[in-house]
Amino acid sequence: MGIIMKFKFCLVLFILFGLNTVLAQNYIIYDVKPNDTPQSIAQANDVSLDQLYRYNPDLKNTQALSQQKIVIPKTESKNFGFLRYRVKNLETLYSISKSFNLSIADIKAFNPKLYDRELKAGEILKLPAYKLPKKYQNVDFNQSIKNSNFSAFKHIVLPGENKADIASKYGMSLRAFDSLNQNMIDVQSGQLVKVIPRYQNTDKQSSDLGILDMNLQYYEVPNRQTLYSLSKEFKISENIIFKLNPIVRREGLKAGMIIKLPQKLEVLNKQTQIVNLENYIQNFNEKKLALFLPFSLNRFDNDSVSKKNVLLRDELLNISLDMYQGVEMAIDKAKSKGIYTDLSVFDTKRDPQVIDSILSKNNLEDRDAIIGPILNKNVNQLSRSLNSKNIPIFLPFTKSENTQTTIINTLPDQSLKTETLITLIDSTKQNQNLIFITDSTSQSTFEKYKYSFPKATFFQLEKTYIESEELKNLLKPEQQNWIVLETKHKGVTESVVNSAYMYNKSFIEEETGNENEFDIKLFTSDRNQAYKEVLNNEALCKLKFTYISASKYDILETNNIIETYKTKYGYTPSRYVLRAFDLTYDILLRLAYEGSLKNEKGLNPYTEYSENRFAYSKSFMSDVYNNTALYIIQYLPDFEIKILNTDKSED
Repeated sequence: MGIIMKFKFCLVLFILFGLNTVLAQNYIIYDVKPNDTPQSIAQANDVSLDQLYRYNPDLKNTQALSQQKIVIPKTESKNFGFLRYRVKNLETLYSISKSFNLSIADIKAFNPKLYDRELKAGEILKLPAYKLPKKYQNVDFNQSIKNSNFSAFKHIVLPGENKADIASKYGMSLRAFDSLNQNMIDVQSGQLVKVIPRYQNTDKQSSDLGILDMNLQYYEVPNRQTLYSLSKEFKISENIIFKLNPIVRREGLKAGMIIKLPQKLEVLNKQTQIVNLENYIQNFNEKKLALFLPFSLNRFDNDSVSKKNVLLRDELLNISLDMYQGVEMAIDKAKSKGIYTDLSVFDTKRDPQVIDSILSKNNLEDRDAIIGPILNKNVNQLSRSLNSKNIPIFLPFTKSENTQTTIINTLPDQSLKTETLITLIDSTKQNQNLIFITDSTSQSTFEKYKYSFPKATFFQLEKTYIESEELKNLLKPEQQNWIVLETKHKGVTESVVNSAYMYNKSFIEEETGNENEFDIKLFTSDRNQAYKEVLNNEALCKLKFTYISASKYDILETNNIIETYKTKYGYTPSRYVLRAFDLTYDILLRLAYEGSLKNEKGLNPYTEYSENRFAYSKSFMSDVYNNTALYIIQYLPDFEIKILNTDKSED
């Protein structure tokens, strides 16, 4: 069994285990007995069900207790909560217990893995913490700190505050806050955190989290610019300008000054610039996703079935495994940015009726987004079943216009590719000889081209290839010839590419030493499997083959994600792994930017990752969003490949 097959077999076993068990959380300390339920445990130990769930959050979504030990609170306390803490190098359980005023036993109780192994640097611990009693919750314990002139101080976290709230109160960026409070993933009421009081911000307008969390930019003051107009343009207060630029307070604003200002947020509402959402993370609440994939893992329950044969022959299973792997990679990467994810995975078994069964047993109303399904029949069933729930459903490959819930079609459709090529040709053509070669597989595309370029030459094939003389008769020696080929037949593709290459000027010069009279360039809006089976890449390069694509997977050489994957697993990730990674990471960053994808603001930013771009546009009079971000890719004569629409992006 090869390395890929071995890995996927292990992944199947992992998913089988993960879909049928619940991870344990332990404490004072109750050994779970057969047939125990949360209700019976709470009753037997004289605690409320809410309190049991508060100490054991993972119990909420299951009635099947597979844990050996769980935490039982001794007394009722509504003020109990958790901190997540990342372990630093050289830290010990003793040093952490002293820092948080906990016993080592407390730490182990809520992190039961530490019963069996040593503490590891970089791991995340769940630490018990207590919120402030109600009578103190409206008291501002930080007023004297705000008025202080010291360079650094401690802030007492108030009820309901998160890191972004605290940073904004003191005019700090999240990056500055995190640098002062390293390894702190979230905050809890009553906790002390470091702040810089001199950045304290009393102007309500300048407490806009979207602005304060931005990176800074340098700005040259133009003639006749005033503080008032500058503050209006950048949507910040004059006080923030003074804090960032003390010279402006001392000398006033002068033309030619180079000052520091927050980057404008408006770029997020325009799809003219690729935005790096990693620079705009401001919502650190746990993100809740659901993943629907057609694993059909029930097939592995039959001992007579060869697992190896299933993995070799079942394309949908392999796609599902690759997608699951990409989703997990994205969750891991998001975690490194302080974004934590609760993922629920469901096996749809390729049966719409299974969708209803899943929904009857699981409450998905708390999910921020759903990824999948990938089969049309399951998409329709899920959309109908979630009618009025308004949970965004991101479709990785299929397309739906079902308006019963919010649908996000993440794969640009063919009509958009055709329109993009039409726009490209129309905006760049001068006196070229336009030739459109189509067949029965591209009739709708033919109609669009006919309407857009009525004076062009159109050649509709009735057979599965073109004669070289037929192509030559379409060419003109005195003009550059632009051939647009639209077909799904390998024979048509191969014959057109080879004939065009043979008649192209570069081929004649290189092969025979004679100059040819034809200058040819090849285009298509649909680089389908027929093109991928044409192995004559030299011909495509010499013809400056230009096509429209939803991704750049076919031209990727490497990037950080690919190299990390190859180092870990020993082989190159499939397009399904990378697409699932890009899609999931994009969803998590959008949630970290806006907090919700149930409105247009969270779907507005134009983004790009390892092989995909995302720019969503809402369909007229519906809750369906379509991805409109595409690549225009061109082969070059020197065997390089270029992306023509390299949209400007943030650093």
